[in-house]
Amino acid sequence: MRHATLFISVTVVAAVVTAALVPASMWIARRLGVLDQPGHRKIHAEPTPRLGGIAVFCGFLGVVLGGLALMPVLGQPPLSALFGGALAPLQEAYRVQGKLLAIVAGGVIVFAVGLLDDVLGERFPVGVKAGGQVLAALVLVAGGVGVTFLPWEPLNIAVTLLWVVGITNAFNLLDNMDGLSAGVAMVAAAVLMMNAWSMGQVFIALLLSAFIGALLGFLVFNFNPARVFLGDCGSLFIGYAMASAMLLERYVVDAERSLFPVLMPVLVLAVPIMDTTTVVVIRLREGRPVYVGDANHLSHRLVQMGMSRRGAVLVLYLATLCLGIGAKFLPDATPFEIALILLQAGGIVALLLALMYMRREPEVSA
Repeated sequence: MRHATLFISVTVVAAVVTAALVPASMWIARRLGVLDQPGHRKIHAEPTPRLGGIAVFCGFLGVVLGGLALMPVLGQPPLSALFGGALAPLQEAYRVQGKLLAIVAGGVIVFAVGLLDDVLGERFPVGVKAGGQVLAALVLVAGGVGVTFLPWEPLNIAVTLLWVVGITNAFNLLDNMDGLSAGVAMVAAAVLMMNAWSMGQVFIALLLSAFIGALLGFLVFNFNPARVFLGDCGSLFIGYAMASAMLLERYVVDAERSLFPVLMPVLVLAVPIMDTTTVVVIRLREGRPVYVGDANHLSHRLVQMGMSRRGAVLVLYLATLCLGIGAKFLPDATPFEIALILLQAGGIVALLLALMYMRREPEVSA
């Protein structure tokens, strides 16, 4: 119960801090002219600020770094009476300080790259944007954060780079409808937080609680109808944070005895992975650059079938939750249970793909 109180407190603080910063991020966006203009693929009628990611980034890092700085105080009365033994594992935080600093440093790089892209627009070279993401992933590797299940270290590094850059861009591409990217990340982070909590990984659970709170505070302003958008600085940072959190989870260790736990991150993030894969394939098949937006995302297809935009977003939240709950049990599942989990996940993915490629027939009047 003390742990629950601690996690909820961190989430609430991060949500309040981020929500308080959102108006400032909107003001900055207007001052810099970083506004999302109405268009044929847009539903907003007026220019909308698109630097909300500043609030998410500052809210999350502010709570995490502030918590580390205040850790000695948190262990003293009266807070010690409120949280009790829940704070004891944090005394070992110095053991993961190097990894935490690597995540923070990489996050700063990704955020800065996204911010430059938001401000400069087409003047910011795509190659520099990609290079910044690779650099952030290399910082993670240098800090000791990465996969370990392959027998050859260069392969582990290559898979880590591919994972981090891929998921970072997946959430960037998923940011195509009000509340979608931040909301899917929040649901996935909640699944990871519950898993970390159940495994006694208090420090990781607290990081995820702060991340969930930051996303929740932003979604107050971003859920349909959105008053502010993430921008690339926000969506890239969210994707990077999700990819990094996955690399800290227990499945990396469990993979030494079984490769099935490696499927956990793929299932938890199946929605952004599937959405990114399909739109990239469509764009390549049509001979268009993969970084140029269109209306071929899963969320757009659901709307074309008759769903409201809110409904489409909520369906993808639900899909992420269902896939994540099943994936949570992979590390300790028996072979039969693994088969059931994969069958369930395959069914959900197949259903989403069917919906994505299903065309709505026009109604014929009598």
